[in-house]
Amino acid sequence: MNKKRVAISFPSPFDLVLILSGLVLIAAVFALRSQGKSIGESIQMTLLFWKDGFFSLLEFTLQMMMILVFGYALAIAKPIHHFLKKIAHLPNNLLQAVLFTGIVTMIAGLLNWGFGLIVGALLARFVHLAMEEKKIPSNAPLLASAGYLGMAVWHGGLSGSATLKVAEPNHFLADQIGQISVDQTIFSVGNLGMTLGLVLVFLIVLTFLFRSKKTKENPIYSHPLRPISPGVNKKVGFWIGLFMILIFLWVAFKESANGLSFFNLNLMNFLLFGLTLFVFRDLKSFTEAVSEGVKSSSDIFIQFPFYAGILGMVTYSGLLDELSNLFLNNADQNFLGPFTLISAAFVNLLIPSGGGQWAVQGPIIMQVTESLGMDPAKMILVFSYGDQISNLLQPFWALPLLSITGVKASQLIRYTSWLFLAGFIFLMTAVYLFF
Repeated sequence: MNKKRVAISFPSPFDLVLILSGLVLIAAVFALRSQGKSIGESIQMTLLFWKDGFFSLLEFTLQMMMILVFGYALAIAKPIHHFLKKIAHLPNNLLQAVLFTGIVTMIAGLLNWGFGLIVGALLARFVHLAMEEKKIPSNAPLLASAGYLGMAVWHGGLSGSATLKVAEPNHFLADQIGQISVDQTIFSVGNLGMTLGLVLVFLIVLTFLFRSKKTKENPIYSHPLRPISPGVNKKVGFWIGLFMILIFLWVAFKESANGLSFFNLNLMNFLLFGLTLFVFRDLKSFTEAVSEGVKSSSDIFIQFPFYAGILGMVTYSGLLDELSNLFLNNADQNFLGPFTLISAAFVNLLIPSGGGQWAVQGPIIMQVTESLGMDPAKMILVFSYGDQISNLLQPFWALPLLSITGVKASQLIRYTSWLFLAGFIFLMTAVYLFF
């Protein structure tokens, strides 16, 4: 008898958001039923809540798309490619190569998560090829794992979705927690210490992983690298970009006396817009690069309205209050931090987008934080740490890296699972002690 192999297909991120929407819809119906509504009324009201919330995060959606698009566009610029190829020859042995790739990737990820994702993938590929060229034994999966670490530190950096969103004066939780500037989150001593500590933990783990058994499988490069050259003759983009950069610097200088409250998602995207124009110099090259970046942002475009719909159902049905009360009954000031970290890490496996996850989970966390009289800035950071660390187990954002490096997912997870475990233990300990 011939046995057919059954291929196991895992749900896509879009599948997951649809499943999650269905589960929340059912939960909202039950919440309304407990308030005395009939089954028909409950279903009708929940569907209207979903519809009312569906387009409530359009500004946030565009902000998230832009921060990825411009980061991606900068990473595929030809000067960046040439620079990465040049520095890829600096390491003289595998340990140096792994640590070098990890450090550069994490720095890039802290600057911009889209930039860090692509730069890490390109650098891992270029370093592996440079090692082979020097006849030095290499380990492509381990280098790819090091090149993915930008996604494990990004939410504590300059492109953090939650931290930059709450820095806006009229964000969707402003009535509840007010405006929280980045000097309380991104640039706080606590976040800088946590992020530096996490970087050191990853570098230590990479050192141990370097000593593990090396894979004999060579990467298969199916993704052609097509860097986009800046324009040569026309420099309209250069001057517009320079003008935007100068405006950013002027605003920063003018508002610096009031701290960092001026720095938010819109200003970050304004700077990235100007930098991308400045780098590509002419409008044709700029448009070509941005078009490539837009392709990478399609999942955000498609999924965010569904996250907004979930937010509408959770908020208007009273389910938010019930979930918050459930949280309150099982948490106190000592354990809210660890609970938030664990829940954010778990929910990230269902909602790959940090911005989408904040839209769904943020209101619950902030309501509990307010009820317990705790510092919302600290809990926003704890959420950010949980969201970023489980990216090491999340296949969604690793797809571009796997395509560029030619590494299989099974090879990557062999190393990233250890990085996740060490990073999670560090974060749990630090959050319990200091948050």
